[in-house]
Amino acid sequence: MTKKNNGRPLMLEGKRTRYIRARVSEEEYTLIRDFWISLGIKESEFLRLKVLKPSSVSIRLNAAEALKRLDDIGSEIGRSGNNINQLARHADFMNKRGLLSGEVIAKFNELFSCYIFLFREMEKSTRKLLRLLKA
Repeated sequence: MTKKNNGRPLMLEGKRTRYIRARVSEEEYTLIRDFWISLGIKESEFLRLKVLKPSSVSIRLNAAEALKRLDDIGSEIGRSGNNINQLARHADFMNKRGLLSGEVIAKFNELFSCYIFLFREMEKSTRKLLRLLKA
């Protein structure tokens, strides 16, 4: 009878056998822990990256969390677009009956300009985030 090998094959090279210990305060530990959790990686991986490749940790991010946030932003944009469409339809209805004042039109145009500015800024930020996700 041959014995069946269970589990992962043994590593022949690159096996991590050494430990590095450091003492930190409770506040420091909490800060470090929150950082590796926000990146979605394990403590040991975070520490290796931070020590061996310090620049890589600053731009890494939790892709799943970023995609969830982008999805939330997309939903919010959809709701905003629906609200603007409803306002435009109502304004058209009021205008046809001669009930729309110049003040309301001016305020709507001001708010809509602000919305367009914020939308463009969000587009720029989204492009930056997507470039980070590709890296």
